[in-house]
Amino acid sequence: MRDLFTEDWLKSLKKLGSELPSIDLTITCQYEISSAPQGKVRYYIEIENGKVKDAELGKHPSPNCSISTTYKEISSILQQKKSVATSFMQGNFKIEGEYEKYLLTMNAIRSTKEWLNMQQALMTL
Repeated sequence: MRDLFTEDWLKSLKKLGSELPSIDLTITCQYEISSAPQGKVRYYIEIENGKVKDAELGKHPSPNCSISTTYKEISSILQQKKSVATSFMQGNFKIEGEYEKYLLTMNAIRSTKEWLNMQQALMTL
């Protein structure tokens, strides 16, 4: 695991995420990751019809939800050692805004083989 949350990593996320199955989900998620090797990282992901439309460093002007967590926590999720729901329930993954959409509706994507394959690919970059 290296180079998480860099421009290249986000480009890979965008490419791999564009191949996810289509579902009825459109959401923009703003992430703030603390304690990353490069310091605090802010990035956002736009999902349209279940596919990643955009993923960029910085702040989105109008996200549906904002997520804050630590580098260690998000790494555990990406490595599939912990689920988003478990991390959220433990208070280690904070969601503001449309948290139900993020936790419940997005679970339809997170439970697909394509999502798991994307996570594995992103961890090997």
